[in-house]
Amino acid sequence: MDVNVLPAYTVTANDSDITAIIAERFVSLDLVDESGENADKLEIVLADSDPQKPIALPPTGAELALSLGYAGALQAKGIFVCDDVSIQGWPQQLVIGANAAPWDQTPKGKVDFQSHKTRAWKVGTTIGAMVQKMASEHGMDALVSGDLASVNLPHIDQSEESDMNLLLRVAKKYDAIAKPAGGKLIFTKRGAATTASGAALPTISITADMCGAFSMRRSTRESAGTVVAYYHAKRAARRHEVTAGTGEPVKRLKQYFPTQEMALAAAKAELARRARGAFSLSINTPGDPRITAECLLELSGFRKDVNGTWLVKRVRHSLSKAGYRCVIDCELPNSDGEVEDVMNGTVSDNAE
Repeated sequence: MDVNVLPAYTVTANDSDITAIIAERFVSLDLVDESGENADKLEIVLADSDPQKPIALPPTGAELALSLGYAGALQAKGIFVCDDVSIQGWPQQLVIGANAAPWDQTPKGKVDFQSHKTRAWKVGTTIGAMVQKMASEHGMDALVSGDLASVNLPHIDQSEESDMNLLLRVAKKYDAIAKPAGGKLIFTKRGAATTASGAALPTISITADMCGAFSMRRSTRESAGTVVAYYHAKRAARRHEVTAGTGEPVKRLKQYFPTQEMALAAAKAELARRARGAFSLSINTPGDPRITAECLLELSGFRKDVNGTWLVKRVRHSLSKAGYRCVIDCELPNSDGEVEDVMNGTVSDNAE
């Protein structure tokens, strides 16, 4: 990106361009894009110090579309639903908060993800079918990564539980990301550096002389080691165990799984999570709209423990009169771990 040109942005509200209106009172803009269960967030701060011309409060549920970057090179950053407005001082400012999750019904038809529902999802329902049904009920499109779409689920009871909370439960078991973004309900593999459609996310090169500050940390508490998960073998008074990874430490999952497939997925998911979390990196760079959660950074010019490939876990895009910066939190990308299926000789009272 050519950071020598002026930073720029455009904002539309319910498809009407309000960029010029915002520019008159603009103080700052912050966009937080992160993987996991947290929805992307947008905050716009406007000067509201003229008592003769107070800014009208935007309606709750307004859909804001943001494009961000530099003059002549803007990138669409998604659709955000206005769900929080505050007035602060001094000097008096209007702070507009918007969330990628459609918390309230919006002018374009997206409805509340937080409403509780009671229903049952039968055995064999695929993740793809579950996400598609939920997306259609909320006026959204479904986007599910290919390696997860065909996964068969066990019987699941949704009892006085929101769709979003249920999806997060499922995502945790399969080391996946479930979140609304850009008008779509996304369910994709965590740490794979790909979009839900399977396309590779960009790898952004960053050199040491570009950075304002950085820190790298290694945590032995999150070392990968070995993960053990258990499942019941049908027609046998025994239990099976599957292991993912090798060496110490050994982590045994407390939950018993009904099938080998689910136990294997849970072991691999926990191993991947622990491996990614063993090293973490925080870095401050010039603003780059290409940087998103789950994309890769290629660092060079640092010491050997910092140089190399990192996976973006969270990025904060901050634009103000001081310029455009990105504060990025990273972890290690996924790596394939060794998986083994073995018989455990312990008799299980609950085996089928």
